Amino acid sequence: MPREWAEVIGQGAIYQPEDFKLAAYQLISNQILYESNNQQSFAYRLIDRYRNAFRETFDLLGMSLKFDSTYRYVAVIPYLEKQKNMSTADALLLLVLRKLYHIKALQGSLDSGSAVLPIDEFLESYRAETGRELPPEAGALKELLGRMKAFGVVKMPATEPGSDQPFDVEILPGIEAIVSEATLNRLTEYAGRTRGVSVEDAPEKVQAVETAVVRDDHEEA
Repeated sequence: MPREWAEVIGQGAIYQPEDFKLAAYQLISNQILYESNNQQSFAYRLIDRYRNAFRETFDLLGMSLKFDSTYRYVAVIPYLEKQKNMSTADALLLLVLRKLYHIKALQGSLDSGSAVLPIDEFLESYRAETGRELPPEAGALKELLGRMKAFGVVKMPATEPGSDQPFDVEILPGIEAIVSEATLNRLTEYAGRTRGVSVEDAPEKVQAVETAVVRDDHEEA
């Protein structure tokens, strides 16, 4: 582990030590960085180029890095046993997004690695999976999905002019890094136990899923 980023850069490099600090902070803040995102591409390429140095750095913080070279993203995953909890509502929302991504992938319906759904399909899928309702109003739904956006797993792109929906629900490929197949199964069992139960009657917290790392056959070391 280098004591200074200058030791990693070497002579003649175009990067500065400050670039490494900002890239690390951006990854922690966003949890997932995508090369396709113009605001994240510089940090992603820097971390991708100096993988070993960043891996050593994050390992000291109790975190591992997951690189996906197909969809070009990097995710930071805490691996300490004791993790923060998330609310029941957020856990179920994340579960449905992950399951929908899994289904779309099996169907071969991904668009550049993302699963894009209209609002009505997403609402119906959430209802079918949880026995609960999400607010159909665009503003309220966008606020709920905004919490998932903070995990780097969803976007809400505007629809074409003339559409009766203001935006689509785009599930990003990095959701596979945040929620593994094993965690998806555990959350599915949890959803089954709470299906049809009101938020007031359901347990207040469930184990956070940020630590589960999916085994990825196309990941490069």
